[in-house]
Amino acid sequence: MHFDRKRKVTGESGVSYVSRIDSGFMHRYLAGSSIIEVGGTGAGDGVPIVQSAINVDVDYPGYDGIHLPFPDLSQDAVYASHVLEHVPDVVAALREWFRVLKVGGFMVIMVPHQLLYEKKKAPPSRFAGFAHKRFFMPHSLIADITRALPLTEWRLRHMRDNDDGFDYDLPPEMHSTGCYEIECVIERINRYKFYEKLISV
Repeated sequence: MHFDRKRKVTGESGVSYVSRIDSGFMHRYLAGSSIIEVGGTGAGDGVPIVQSAINVDVDYPGYDGIHLPFPDLSQDAVYASHVLEHVPDVVAALREWFRVLKVGGFMVIMVPHQLLYEKKKAPPSRFAGFAHKRFFMPHSLIADITRALPLTEWRLRHMRDNDDGFDYDLPPEMHSTGCYEIECVIERINRYKFYEKLISV
C-alpha cells in the first residue's frame, strides 16, 4: 500500500504521521483494507489516518461511544489516537475494539503519557481537565489490556514512549511540545489452546 506523505492528517496523529511512514510502522500495522479510526480525525478538515479507514465518532450511525456497528472479526485494524483517556470504561472500550479485529489484525493505540503530558500524579488533567478520565503509564495501559482481553488471543507487538521532539526543559505547568504519548500495538492471534490449559492449572 502507498502512504501519501502529504495526506492532511491532523491532531496528535499528524505530528508523527510522516515518521511512522518512514519507520515502516504504517506498513506493518495499518496497511489493511478494512480499518476503523475511533474518535475523530483531529481539528478542522483532517482526514482519517489512512485512505481506507472509516472514521467512527459520536455522530456515526449505530455508535454509542463504546459499541461499534461492525461484525465480529471484520477489521484489519482499529486505530485510536488519544481516545482511551476520554472513555469512562476503558476495559469495555478495549474489549469492543478487539471484538471487531480479524485474527492477524492490529489494535493501534496512542494515549497521553502521564509523565510527558499530564505531568502530575492524578486527575484532573493539568491541560484537559476532567475530559481525561484516566492517566496512563506503559505498565498501566498493559494492565488495562490484560484485564480486558482474553490472555490466549493477543500478543503485544509494539510499545514505546514516543517523545520525539519533546522539550524536557519546559516546566510542568507549561503544555508540552513535540510528542508526548505511549504507542501500543496489539495483534489478535488464533486462540492458543495449549497455553489456555497451562493458565487454568
